[in-house]
Amino acid sequence: MRKLLILCFITFSTISYSQKEIAWFDAAIKVMYGSSNIINNAAIDNPNLNYELNFGTAVGFGGKFGINKGYNGLAIELMYTKSGQTFEYLNSTTIPKIDWSSLDLYLLFRNAKNLGFFEIGPKIGFLRSIDRTGADGTVSSFENFNSRQISGVLGFGVNVVGTDGSFSGQIGLRFEYGFTDLNGEDEGTLEPFPFDASIYTGSKGYQKSSPIFAGLVFELNWGLGYYGIAQCGARAKFFKT
Repeated sequence: MRKLLILCFITFSTISYSQKEIAWFDAAIKVMYGSSNIINNAAIDNPNLNYELNFGTAVGFGGKFGINKGYNGLAIELMYTKSGQTFEYLNSTTIPKIDWSSLDLYLLFRNAKNLGFFEIGPKIGFLRSIDRTGADGTVSSFENFNSRQISGVLGFGVNVVGTDGSFSGQIGLRFEYGFTDLNGEDEGTLEPFPFDASIYTGSKGYQKSSPIFAGLVFELNWGLGYYGIAQCGARAKFFKT
């Protein structure tokens, strides 16, 4: 009888302990590599612009801090990204190129289950530089752009290293679509950023320029610990993994 009581007490304590976990935390270093472009309906319809969806190159690096409860969590990421895109005019030998860099803050809901993850949420991008290279050389026009960019983010991936939560490596796909116009109608119709203003003479008039990204994301992830209660009635505290 005594052994049975001891066994029951241990079982009850274990269950109670697991139910008192409030949240667990992780951190990661991340790199992104993929393709960037600028979507503009006026550019797509313009007969003088060979607007095929030829993606440029985008490279980013940074880190993540995760706040998690069970399989769900909030991933807070800070990434520095450099992107570019080249456009071709049919009746010109000039091939203009636009390059931009940004410091990006991601606030993503993440569900991680069955050695995989799904994430969705907003990105707030802060433009650091933007340059256009054409027949007149390289021109910067940072002051005429919306320096704060809002984008929607969707991603998913799998674990490739580690399964216990203390350390893992994950690789996935990420897609981003910009909701904020890169420059705005006043500047867009006066300066050739990112397209020559002549593309807006059609029936549709001015159209916004939306940056997009599609590519691979890789992260090395470390479990930091969890915030919970060790026993009934005790004060909540932080426990290392």
